[in-house]
Amino acid sequence: MSVMNKEELSKLILENQKEMYVLAYSILKNQADAQDAVSECIVRAFENRTSLRKRTSARSWLMKILINVSRSAITKRQKVVLFADPEQYEQEPETAEDHLWSVILELPENVRVVMVLYYYEGFSVREISTLLDIPEGTTKTRLSSGRKQLEKWIEDGKEHGRVI
Repeated sequence: MSVMNKEELSKLILENQKEMYVLAYSILKNQADAQDAVSECIVRAFENRTSLRKRTSARSWLMKILINVSRSAITKRQKVVLFADPEQYEQEPETAEDHLWSVILELPENVRVVMVLYYYEGFSVREISTLLDIPEGTTKTRLSSGRKQLEKWIEDGKEHGRVI
């Protein structure tokens, strides 16, 4: 099979750029870091496009690069000491969608990533398992755990007069 050319890769990236940002944001919880991760992913995709074996798995390949870049960014970020008070930058969510995202971002990373890949990106359990190098049972468990946690937060919100 021939190597994916630059035009094909550019098209793939353009078709998936919003989903790439959402996935990076779900991992990094920060707009600037998510944008940086997407940019780094694009650079790496162009540098490594010869490693793509099947065009049918191009989207998964791209998302795998993004997940790896995002996780590397977390590791690098943890090494930086910040002296600013993070609470001064927090804002109340403005819309129901913003509030839902703020709740999703509270999930543990391993659960959050699976939830975003499944519900937002539309990947199957099998595809997620392949992307994250985890058993399908683990993927299903994380989906179940995420759903239960979101249901609990929604119920807690209703009890306190908040609706997502």
